[in-house]
Amino acid sequence: MNKLLKSAFLVAVAMVCANANAAKESGLKDAYKKYFKIGVALNPRNITNDEQIAIVLKDFNSVTAENCMKPGEIHPAPGVWNLDQADALADFCRKNGIKMRYHTLVWYSQFANWMFNKYDENGNQVVQRDEKGDTVWQERRQFGGFGGFGGRRGQQPQANAAPVMEPVYVKATKEEFYDSLRAHIHFVLNRYKDIIYAVDVCNECMSDANDPDCAYEKSFRQSQLYQLCGDEFILKAFQFAAEVVDPKEVILMYNDYSAWTPAKRTYIYNMVKTLQAKGAPITGIGMQGHYNIYDNPTIEDFEKAIEMYSELVDNIHITELDVRVNHEAGGQLQFNRDGTDITPEIEKQFNDKYVALFEAMRRHKDVIKCVTFWNLGDRDSWLGQNNYPLPYDKEYKPKAVYYLIKDFKKKK
Repeated sequence: MNKLLKSAFLVAVAMVCANANAAKESGLKDAYKKYFKIGVALNPRNITNDEQIAIVLKDFNSVTAENCMKPGEIHPAPGVWNLDQADALADFCRKNGIKMRYHTLVWYSQFANWMFNKYDENGNQVVQRDEKGDTVWQERRQFGGFGGFGGRRGQQPQANAAPVMEPVYVKATKEEFYDSLRAHIHFVLNRYKDIIYAVDVCNECMSDANDPDCAYEKSFRQSQLYQLCGDEFILKAFQFAAEVVDPKEVILMYNDYSAWTPAKRTYIYNMVKTLQAKGAPITGIGMQGHYNIYDNPTIEDFEKAIEMYSELVDNIHITELDVRVNHEAGGQLQFNRDGTDITPEIEKQFNDKYVALFEAMRRHKDVIKCVTFWNLGDRDSWLGQNNYPLPYDKEYKPKAVYYLIKDFKKKK
């Protein structure tokens, strides 16, 4: 009996020690505490699973909402707010002492498109009428959804679907649009300003054209935002944000993908410099990841972009980091989800690319303040798990690259 009790006691002690060691296990945020924050984009499911919560608490000291704080998700109609998921994520961060990056206030894709329409004093959308006073109608093709994203980016017309008849609505003036945008920005920033340290104020406003020498006006994405307001909507969004939070305390960022390419880095640089001169409090630039294991990006161009942006801002974030195992890259939503066989050669290229990126980012620790992985594990990734994009696999187990990133000091 004594032997059994002794054995049970030793097992209990071993378990306590094992749990204590696990609690003390260093993570990515510890390895990089003298360099920059390590962040992750989360969805609401991640914070309901104990295993995933443990990973978040061990590895990350910055959190971004993957989707639930985007304008079209959180504010889909006038007076309609979907706050449950955003609040849950913010409360998780408050509880665990993790600061957030707010993503995003203005994005052409998952945008609160109702802001482009005119409303009467009762909040009803104003319809266009003909000379007889009758409602004007038009046909609209039906589009299908793509993944978890709204808007029509990446969507395709539904096969065999009859066109839908809908009224022609009166469009908002630029001033009416700004009133709606300002109210939206004020509401969300006031709600979450206690937990945020950075805000992606405007997201993906620049063109994908590959011409560094194009005219300034041609360097912008010709979105509904730009067609209504020109580049002024970016200026206004930053000014509205600065009415709520102090840009000296909360980083107000412009965020875009392919920000390393010679063309887009030129567009971003010129836009930020121009609007800063007009009074836009742009204090940070976010370089989305969405890279691949080949030449996207080249490390030379990646560092060149960082050096260019550091002329304008003191804060650069790598905001949406993932690395695909094929030749595709960038933020476009139409891509191959099939992946490829993860051979030893592919695995080495994957590891080498992540290592090279982190080596470059450490070289620029004076301006790079946060690196955020876009999702927790391959299973969550917007790219699909077969594209193998993250340091944690589809079962939330660390890949070899996780240790190469974390234990970089051991190589010296």
